[in-house]
Amino acid sequence: MAKEIEIDYGRGPTELLFVNHPDNPALDAATPANTLINMATLKNLEYYTTYITVTAYTSRVEETDDSPFVAAWGDKVYWGMLASNAFPKNTLIQIPDYFGSKVFTILDRMNPRYYYHLDIWMPDLNNAKTWGSKYIKIVVLK
Repeated sequence: MAKEIEIDYGRGPTELLFVNHPDNPALDAATPANTLINMATLKNLEYYTTYITVTAYTSRVEETDDSPFVAAWGDKVYWGMLASNAFPKNTLIQIPDYFGSKVFTILDRMNPRYYYHLDIWMPDLNNAKTWGSKYIKIVVLK
């Protein structure tokens, strides 16, 4: 299980897991390697901020298709995965007002009727319901 860490921007180890927000579930050995972020790479990325509607979903058949634990491109769902039709696969996104420096990755798609939205995969239905729908600022890393 990953330990929670506290860092200031630009300092700390060169590779770490972003699990430093109290709302983030702890990551374990089953967490995909792509949640490891190289800080040197992250610092050098260009970015822009925008506002978007962000909802949450879980791996229930009622919210997905007949393979609820497999995302659109065959990835297994995990905490840190986003679904969106507005951004290409593997786009890195931060939601700083809610999750600090945690970096999310677009690895799933939504129903086509939702174009300019983000959907955060959450392991727990109650957390997803509590999140609801928010129009919030995001940071899109290029």
